[in-house]
Amino acid sequence: MSEQYDNRGKIALWKNATENSSAPVLKGNFYAHRDIKEGEQVDVSLWRVDSATSNSPALKGKVQDKFVKDGFTNAPPAVASSEDIPF
Repeated sequence: MSEQYDNRGKIALWKNATENSSAPVLKGNFYAHRDIKEGEQVDVSLWRVDSATSNSPALKGKVQDKFVKDGFTNAPPAVASSEDIPF
């Protein structure tokens, strides 16, 4: 029995073969590693792929949850309402 490759959290981009000024330079896809909500930030990291074959992606990368260092996020601080004040 063959094991199937797990693409979750992976991204790949290829150079677009269409040479049109309105066409995108790169096209590709990614496989979500979990359910993603609308408006949610997801980090994407890309690395250049040095390959001579034309069917290899130009960039490959990783999709992951937003990086949080030591519990610090860039989210704005919560605003306290009068109901939150105990007096």
